[in-house]
Amino acid sequence: MTYSSARKKKVIIGADYWNRFLASLRDQVGNMVIEIDRLRNIVSNLGSEILLFQYNWNRYKVSLTELEKIRKDALLAGVDSSLTPPLRIGPYLISAISAAAVITEGTTGNPIKLLEVRSVRAPELSGGEYANNEIKLKMFMLEKDKLGEAATKMLSIDETNMREKAIFIDGPIVDPPTFSHKNQDLRTSYEEDYVKARTKLILDILNKNILVLGIAKKIQGNSLTSYLNTRIENDILTKLNDYTLVTLILKSWSILNFLRQSININVEDFILVTKSFELSNNTDYPIYRENGLYVYSFYILPGISDPRKRVLRVEIPFDHVPSESELVASVWRYAKYVAATALPGHYVPTPVILAHRACTIPRSAAKKVMKETTSGFLAANLKERTTLGPLGAIDLSRGLID
Repeated sequence: MTYSSARKKKVIIGADYWNRFLASLRDQVGNMVIEIDRLRNIVSNLGSEILLFQYNWNRYKVSLTELEKIRKDALLAGVDSSLTPPLRIGPYLISAISAAAVITEGTTGNPIKLLEVRSVRAPELSGGEYANNEIKLKMFMLEKDKLGEAATKMLSIDETNMREKAIFIDGPIVDPPTFSHKNQDLRTSYEEDYVKARTKLILDILNKNILVLGIAKKIQGNSLTSYLNTRIENDILTKLNDYTLVTLILKSWSILNFLRQSININVEDFILVTKSFELSNNTDYPIYRENGLYVYSFYILPGISDPRKRVLRVEIPFDHVPSESELVASVWRYAKYVAATALPGHYVPTPVILAHRACTIPRSAAKKVMKETTSGFLAANLKERTTLGPLGAIDLSRGLID
């Protein structure tokens, strides 16, 4: 058997393996259910600390007419960026980066797509971390450009500036720490060319009366639990991440408690939302703050009647330190935009979905297209510009690409 055919041969796992695994999994899940129920009972008392209007359920009602107005009349935009898995070509890593902004009238009307795709490269040097981060930084820069283009296009559509306008970013406004101080040149470029420019751009967009929302689909970290732990002495908070905490409160206990109240509220016009919390200094947020952008986040369950709805974390920016009353009003206003655009069957706002689909190439397809196309281009150029000849060029190109 040749090496290549051995690699392609399917590995078959026997029934004995699966029987043992499933038995172990059943025991693990059973233990986790006991632990989750214990945690649920403990954190249920934290609703007064985290819910926007505490237990005043009537205040979570929203006018269906108001939601429908956003769905039909507001100018909405989604912005996202993407990159393909890097491909090694000799001393470089090469990738395709893309960024898109999709603008609609209402949630789906008259879509306008602003899309840009580029091939970028970075030296791999002794390891791939630097090259990967350099490529990622170029992707961030491209997304920043699309954010500005989206705002400009929306203003050109609404020349009278009379319509409500909102831009949804797929992901947080302040990205998680990515660029280490170990690579000082890259770190400096990130802070000077990206963060400061992005901050200035968002401040300019806010000044033009366009809302900006960062939609974090994956809730990570424990900044909220750490904050609560400074206010409440409860050892259980040190063992929870933010995702588990807000999900247990918004999607489990609060809903059950609300249903027990027998309040005459139509679940279709009911939004569960938390208070807002300023971002933690564990992120790169201090750089944004130093440049005049203040960012807060809150958690929302945009619909309690649909089990497919999940908790989202939403980041919202200000050009000043907001008062407590302003924070409450702003959270409620932004929450209505999230709820209005999260259509039935989806928990992510439609602008985010449209932008994500516009710029993302499936990873399997991207890898194949990148490898085959790059190999062909490289072999053709080696044949023309060297004395290798056709076979030598093909052989070298295949050896260089991984």
